[in-house]
Order: sequence, then C-alpha cells, then structure tokens
Amino acid sequence: MTRPRLAVLNVMPEAEVYLDYIGDVVPPDTDIEWVRLREHPYRSSDQEVLARTHKFYDETDIDSCDALLISGSVMDKNPDFTAAHYWDEVVATLRDASTRVGSVAGVCWGAQVVAKVFYDIDKQHFPQKLSGVFEMTNVRPDHELMRGLDDSYWLPQSRYAQLEPEAFGKAVESGTLVPLDWCADGGHATVVSADGAHLMLQGHQDYPTGRLALEYHNAVARGTNPPVPVNYDPERPVNRWRANNRALLAAWLRLAARRKAEGRLPVAASAPQT
Repeated sequence: MTRPRLAVLNVMPEAEVYLDYIGDVVPPDTDIEWVRLREHPYRSSDQEVLARTHKFYDETDIDSCDALLISGSVMDKNPDFTAAHYWDEVVATLRDASTRVGSVAGVCWGAQVVAKVFYDIDKQHFPQKLSGVFEMTNVRPDHELMRGLDDSYWLPQSRYAQLEPEAFGKAVESGTLVPLDWCADGGHATVVSADGAHLMLQGHQDYPTGRLALEYHNAVARGTNPPVPVNYDPERPVNRWRANNRALLAAWLRLAARRKAEGRLPVAASAPQT
C-alpha cells in the first residue's frame, strides 16, 4: 500500500512545534513535506530547525504529495487577510498546489484563507476570542470524512473569526460547500467542498493536549486577563479529541489520494478580490 504523502505550509509561530503537532494526528506512516514561505521571517522560530526541516515551495516535490495543509497563524487576529505581508505568496502557493494535489486543507486562519482564495468568502470576527474544547454535533455521519467520528465529539477551538455567514450560507445553499459539524458557540467548524477538493478546519484538529493551556498562560503572563478556555482546565488538561481528529485527517488523506489517483485535481482558482 502506498504511504500517504502530505505537504504542510507552516506559518505557525514557533514553527518547529508544529512538527510534533501534525506528526501526532496524521497516520503514522505519513510522509510529510514541510514548506516555508520566502516572505515570512519566522522570527519566533528556531532558525536552525527551520532550515533543516523545511523547504521553500519551489524546492518541494509537490507533485508527489496527495494533499497540502496550511496551518494557523497569528494573523488570525487581523480582519484583513492582506495585512499578512506574505499574503500574495500564500495565495500563489495555494493556487498552484490546488492543481497538483488531490485536496487542499487549512486549519483555523488557514481554513479561512482556503475559503477566501477558492470561494471568495471573507471572515467575520467575533466580539471576543472563541477558546476552549467544544462539543460538536456530527451533522453528516454519512459523509466519508465523518463516518469514523462519533455522533458528538470534542474539538479544540482557538479563533477570532468565522466564515462570513451570508457568503458562506449562499455557498452551502448552492451545494458548493458542505458543513460537517456544528456547535452553538462557534457554528460550523468543519466544512468541505462538495467535490472534496478543499477542506476548511476552523477548529484545531491539530492541537495536542497542552496547547490551549500554553496559550492561556502566555496570555496571563502578558497581562491580557484572558477567559479560561471553555470545558478545559489549563492546570490539568485532558485530551478528549485525539481519536476523532485522527480519524478525520486519515479519511481526508485517503480522499485526497483517491482524487489524485483518479486525476480529479481542482481547477486553478482566480486571485481573490482585495
């Protein structure tokens, strides 16, 4: 059996921590190509580790990959996508990869980037950050990405925004996008395109047990007086999401590999309006 092969466009702060994050949630036999941006200085990252583990996109063997995933970013705090000085490079990378891999996914800010680049859906910011572990309802247990998940399951979320409801609603009504889960506090966190070409993970299927605690304690140290994450104890964190998230990402990689093998690659997207 062919090993799954995934490219990860990493724009996380302290980018080196994401190596373990993704390695723990994808199937253990997955080969990962780590991708960095030329226009991003990665100031908070270990430059030695970054240089040893990551390649620039044009140095990556993207044609051998089944799928590409773009990580979250600190830029999720800013309502303006183009405020990221590397925005044009991200757009160009996703557009090119979309014609060469079976599926493109994004996590948190990355999910909203995927929605903007391929469907011209903006994001709408919440009055305050959504942080915690939320009980999601599996609204499409018949979908191939969701058949391995429980009817309700826990999902870490740490985000400032959601897909803009009006444009998102129109895409769902037209059958272009398919919501896969729902919770009262954050709405639809997991959304896939009808053809499987794009997956938007507004939650954090990638988070290990202690990540929300780290974010909380860092915010406390900065004096921002953050609320305690919902359904999560930062002093004694417990993981209630690992199995379901592994099942989802494994199913996505299988879908991407099948689409690529069948030659059903996404059509290149036009540049989003800015």
